[in-house]
Amino acid sequence: MSSTNSPSSADNPEENRQAETGVAQYRSSQHLPADFTCLQHIHPSVFFYRPPNDFYHYLIKCNELTYDAIMRLLKMLFNDNDKENNMKSKENEYIFFYRQEYDGRFYQISCEIVSPLLVNNCLSKNFLGIELQQCMEQEHLAFNVDQKDFLEHHLKQYLSQYILN
Repeated sequence: MSSTNSPSSADNPEENRQAETGVAQYRSSQHLPADFTCLQHIHPSVFFYRPPNDFYHYLIKCNELTYDAIMRLLKMLFNDNDKENNMKSKENEYIFFYRQEYDGRFYQISCEIVSPLLVNNCLSKNFLGIELQQCMEQEHLAFNVDQKDFLEHHLKQYLSQYILN
């Protein structure tokens, strides 16, 4: 039996050049920087997130801000004497702004604490078929300053690995 040796793409400089050109064309058509790796994926704009060493899960909503929305926010910030009232939110909700590095888009990131009892109930029901009767109304969920800073820091690191859709 005889076998023929065909050159692999690693051995063929023409195939390598064509592959690199294809990647460069894809990057330019997608407006991605040259150092953008193929490991980055498109990420949904609504998801659950739990930072490392944090007891809570959070419901995250990423809303892209248009230029007009940014201008309205800036006008509100600089024209209103009572700046504290501009960004009122619930105790269990935290809102911050994030700029995606690869394309410069701005997002309003809304984070809401998810009840640990709700997480337990969902896991029990979906994996064990058991419905627990726990009273979630008695739970008081509220952000503290350190928790906000910790979540924002880790969430920004996490989001920098993805393209938001």
